[in-house]
Amino acid sequence: MDIGGFVAFTGGLLSFFSPCVLPLVPSYLIFISGITYEDYIKSNQKKYRKTVLVHAMSFILGFSFIFVSLGIASSLIGKFFAQYQDYIVKSGGVILVFLGLFYLDIIKIPFLNKQKVFQLNKKPVGVFGSFLIGITFSFGWTPCVGPALSSILMLVWTSDKILQGVYLLSLYSLGMAIPFIICALILDRIFEFIKRYNFIARYTPKILGVLLIVIGMLLITSIFTRISFILGEAF
Repeated sequence: MDIGGFVAFTGGLLSFFSPCVLPLVPSYLIFISGITYEDYIKSNQKKYRKTVLVHAMSFILGFSFIFVSLGIASSLIGKFFAQYQDYIVKSGGVILVFLGLFYLDIIKIPFLNKQKVFQLNKKPVGVFGSFLIGITFSFGWTPCVGPALSSILMLVWTSDKILQGVYLLSLYSLGMAIPFIICALILDRIFEFIKRYNFIARYTPKILGVLLIVIGMLLITSIFTRISFILGEAF
């Protein structure tokens, strides 16, 4: 995994543990599976665990589909403006620094604080319904997911390779998917898990902020490109 892949995967992982995602994971699992927590605890957990896992996978495919599509679109933009790549890279670095400062609460970016939550009173039927909920999820979490996702798209924009967009956004989605699947497998202990690890949500924006500033500075100084080239040659 190269440095861009590491940043994308880490960004996805930190996005999952953000303050407006982690606490709501149990609600999403219950909503998409149609199984109440009480039924899960009192009845055949092995049977229900499979149901929850299937719906969780469909949910993951939903938000991954949108994220990867955005990655492809960003790659096409980068390809279209390939002749201005040096300017795009440095401009992208500046934007990443600003996003990092936003995560550290050093600066305010008002439009990033506007959370868009789609209210669904009734879940669409079946596994495909969970896929649609995943798509809805990908559009609705601007404060927590938006800046992190934008930073990965900015890395994609600095490349003119469409596969790079698919690669980075797939890793970002994977970073969010792995802990989500783990939560689906331990639904009977999910509230204990959230209670135990909820403290992480207080620190993830700060960690992500520092990471974005570092990557932004590497892009501005062209060191990021040199490191990627060296790692590419080595592997």
